[in-house]
Amino acid sequence: MKRHPRKCPECGGGLKSQTITHTQPWGAKLYRFEQVPAAVCAQCGYVWLEASVSQLIDKIIQEHRRPTKYERVPVFSLEMQTKP
Repeated sequence: MKRHPRKCPECGGGLKSQTITHTQPWGAKLYRFEQVPAAVCAQCGYVWLEASVSQLIDKIIQEHRRPTKYERVPVFSLEMQTKP
């Protein structure tokens, strides 16, 4: 597995290996992945995923694998909230 860069490509801050929850848009759907290995910038929060991790996420979505669980998520439109 390739190691992540030492410096954040966005701000130059240090990257730290972490396990995160990642949300992946795919068409009109959103998929949430837990326990994703990533490098996260301590300064700006930029998230860097290894190519192999991104490819695995794509493969799981394309193969329509059975998810671990389902969650209901409410969606709000701020445009609708600001109209009188």
